[in-house]
Amino acid sequence: MPGVDTVYEIACPHCKKQFEGRLLDGATARHRGFKCPHCKLFVPYERVEEQALAHPAR
Repeated sequence: MPGVDTVYEIACPHCKKQFEGRLLDGATARHRGFKCPHCKLFVPYERVEEQALAHPAR
C-alpha cells in the first residue's frame, strides 16, 4: 500500500511533465492517484506504478 504522507515524483503519462505530489487517497484503489498540476489529468496510482513513473521524491 502506497504511503499517503509520502511525496512522490511523478511523470505525467499525458503531458510528460514531471511533478511532485502526495497520493490522493480515494475510497477504492481506482480512486487513488495523482492530479497533474500541468494538464489536470488524474493519474491512478496503479497506472504509474505499472509504468514506473512514480517514486518517493525524498
